[in-house]
Amino acid sequence: MAGATAATAAGVTASQAGIITINLLNNYISATGGNHLNADLTGDGHPDLTIANAVYYQHYYRTSLYGRTIFRALAAVDLNAVHASAYGNEYPLLYVRLGSQVRGETNPEYFPVSLTGSIPISFNDLHINAGRLTSGSLEVTVSAGPDEKVQLDSFTYSAPDQDSSLALLALGAGGILALRRLRAAQVRS
Repeated sequence: MAGATAATAAGVTASQAGIITINLLNNYISATGGNHLNADLTGDGHPDLTIANAVYYQHYYRTSLYGRTIFRALAAVDLNAVHASAYGNEYPLLYVRLGSQVRGETNPEYFPVSLTGSIPISFNDLHINAGRLTSGSLEVTVSAGPDEKVQLDSFTYSAPDQDSSLALLALGAGGILALRRLRAAQVRS
């Protein structure tokens, strides 16, 4: 599973003792790039969130009105039952949604349109909080134009001080570097 961790976690930041943030890489669904969502955020081989109803497309269709061909694109998914979607077409109309947040634009001057927000998550990982249920939040960015995309950016959780070191070490080389930075910061303060 070390490969899954390396593919998912770009870096670990300990903003303060007990708060861990893991930056995610290449964890997205996009109209042009396809579905690259990975529910295993911690790299332990078990899903840490529920991914459902994932859909993406881009296509051109011909209308009967003036025989015109029109472009449309969509990327959408439900993350822990929170809907995230990005839609665009050539009218131009850009529309993004993350949970109850909605933003749209019909003027290409303001292109692209995006929203960033947090989704609550709870997970069990034997290397984090001694396998106890851990709560945190997942930061997600939804953007439309020029590519419609739902991107999982990072996730943050809290761990007791004694478990923070173990969690960082469980993440491999990136965790070791973050642990060294955490200890250096603690020595300075």
